[in-house]
Amino acid sequence: MNDISLSYLLKLALSKIWAIVIAAVVFAVSAFCYFSFAATPSYKASGSLLSTNGAIISQNTATSNTSKVSGSDITSSLYLSYTIADILNTSDIFKEVADATGGKYKYTELMSRATVTKRDEDTLFIDVSFTATTPEEAMELVNTFLSIAPEYINKFVPDSTTSVTSTADGASLVYPKTIFSTIVFALLGAILAFVVVFIFDSLDHAIKNEDDFKAKFDLPLLGVIPNFENTGIPASKGGYDNAVE
Repeated sequence: MNDISLSYLLKLALSKIWAIVIAAVVFAVSAFCYFSFAATPSYKASGSLLSTNGAIISQNTATSNTSKVSGSDITSSLYLSYTIADILNTSDIFKEVADATGGKYKYTELMSRATVTKRDEDTLFIDVSFTATTPEEAMELVNTFLSIAPEYINKFVPDSTTSVTSTADGASLVYPKTIFSTIVFALLGAILAFVVVFIFDSLDHAIKNEDDFKAKFDLPLLGVIPNFENTGIPASKGGYDNAVE
């Protein structure tokens, strides 16, 4: 086998470029057809809510009275928002969502589709998202969850005040990403084809030319026997037979 180097790998790839291209095209076409026509799409819709200790939001409105809001209220609300996020990840609220949608879903299925997280450490916002096979279904799940959340939170934290800050009014396609996936599979096909070519080349120990000989042996090359099959001249009519006679 030739010493593995970048130049060797490039030469090998160029020598079998037709096989690599064919494999890349086959993988790309197969992926495009699957993701375009067979894959089940997944859409994601999102909404958000804000829950405080009651001093920042009053009567479920997002209007704040800054003259009555203290730093301790903000700090306590920031800590409370972590607890609120945990409350919204309990199974009972998903059971209520399942009931509100007419029992079309199991609550465990809804939990697997949902993401409920605090937006970041320095805000009171909690983001809610659901995935579904249609945009309308994803939006319906988010908005149903948001409509139940304030009362559900109040069961555990009676002094808290929760306001829905944004409802789901659209959904984005999260799966499949057809173009991206097609490119990835094309590259995968090319890589797999090159690996196969490399393996076969590694197993081939035949010496085909001067370069192969020099790569395999650290010996001087004295001469090369011509290949008469490529000249079209029968060996019996060449100079070698005459020389023997």
